[in-house]
Amino acid sequence: MGDGESRTTKNRVTVGIVDEEYTIRADADPEYVRLLAKAVDERVRAALAANPRLARSRAAILACLSLADELEKLKARYDELMRMVEEAR
Repeated sequence: MGDGESRTTKNRVTVGIVDEEYTIRADADPEYVRLLAKAVDERVRAALAANPRLARSRAAILACLSLADELEKLKARYDELMRMVEEAR
């Protein structure tokens, strides 16, 4: 394969997020992509439920911030657990 063409197969997955369809191209398993989309949908819907007058774009940003916060907390917990494992050796 030439001209920068990837050797990996990209899956096309159509998902719904807040009643809008998006087609995602990803190397990941389609079910995994659907799982991610469901998590995003739930966060955006929660933001909209908390403030129904909120624009969807702002709700999407709040959902991203919520997911980023969770990721950072999980990274910190992972690092803490890895330190504990190293100390136990």
